[in-house]
Amino acid sequence: MSASSSARTGRVNPARLIEILEASRALQAELLASIRARREAIRTANFTELTRLERSEQELSLRLHQLDTARAAEAAQLAARLAIPAKSPLGEIAARLSEADRARLDAVRSGLRTAIEETARETSVLRQASERLSAHMAGVMQAVNSALAHAKVYSRGGVIAMGPNVVSSLDIKS
Repeated sequence: MSASSSARTGRVNPARLIEILEASRALQAELLASIRARREAIRTANFTELTRLERSEQELSLRLHQLDTARAAEAAQLAARLAIPAKSPLGEIAARLSEADRARLDAVRSGLRTAIEETARETSVLRQASERLSAHMAGVMQAVNSALAHAKVYSRGGVIAMGPNVVSSLDIKS
């Protein structure tokens, strides 16, 4: 049976593509939980936890990239079986499937899209929190340097210049 006749009878099976999309959605949920934990670590200035979470998120990102590569390959194969261009979007692929397969694929796509959007929103919040923490730490460092700078030498920017510490002593013998 040719690909086009197979597509007309609805025998093209998108199960592997759906499985990949579901795995991606599960990883997005893990990434979202990690981002939220990282926001809490920033709030409490727990730098050890931040480091651990960063490593974990790098692993999740790598796995998501691998799944995305697999998704693209599976979608291209499915498109070929449906006799449509290999780079066809998932919506176009879904439109050529049986009603039941289309409903399953559309539901998984929708869930994944929602997870990705929520992860993007939380990442934006996390970025803002990180920037605030960084600015706060810079202010603390400036205040400490100001208190410790005996000469009160200011840079062109109007802040205490942070040069190397000079330790000196004077030995007076009479």
